[in-house]
Amino acid sequence: MGIETAKGHWGIFVEHVAETQGGRNLLVKIIVEQSIDDEHFRMRNLEIALNAKDARDPDRASDIAKRIVLWIETTDGDGFIDCSNS
Repeated sequence: MGIETAKGHWGIFVEHVAETQGGRNLLVKIIVEQSIDDEHFRMRNLEIALNAKDARDPDRASDIAKRIVLWIETTDGDGFIDCSNS
C-alpha cells in the first residue's frame, strides 16, 4: 500500500500486529518507506494503537490513513499514534 503526503509518496508495510487489553485493542507496527533514488530509501518506524473494532471496519481505513499522513508530514524519525480511543 502507498500513501501520498506533502513530503512525497511513502510505502506502508505492516510488520507486526498484536492484541492488547484482552483483544479490545491492537498494536500495529508499521514501516513507512520513501524511495530517494534507485538505490536509496528513507525508512521510519511507526506503532499505532487501534481499537480492534475500528481496525476491522473498512469505513475507518481512510481515517487511519489520514492520521498516518499527518504523522509523516508533521514529524521526523520514528513514532507512535494512539487511535485506540478515536
